[in-house]
Amino acid sequence: MVDGDRTRGGGPAEAVYVLGQEMRRRNASTLAMDVLYLFTTAFLATLAVQGVRPAIVAALPLLTFLYFAWRSTTAFLVANLLAIALAVIATATGIGPL
Repeated sequence: MVDGDRTRGGGPAEAVYVLGQEMRRRNASTLAMDVLYLFTTAFLATLAVQGVRPAIVAALPLLTFLYFAWRSTTAFLVANLLAIALAVIATATGIGPL
């Protein structure tokens, strides 16, 4: 797949290849920022599950983070949605710290 060609459908193997290429291009600083970003997204999702008032407080930052992830890359959006799902499951089952 050519870097500028996003019109091809490709399969799972191509998606893994593109993800590997994207990770190869990044340095440690940007990966650390991504981890902090995912942690903050998971924290906001945990906060949103705690009740109505916390959900109101967490709504705008969480939507802003998801919009940024949506405009970034598909892999980053999927990682954010996965972080939210895992945080909600961990909170609902009592595994999470809050």
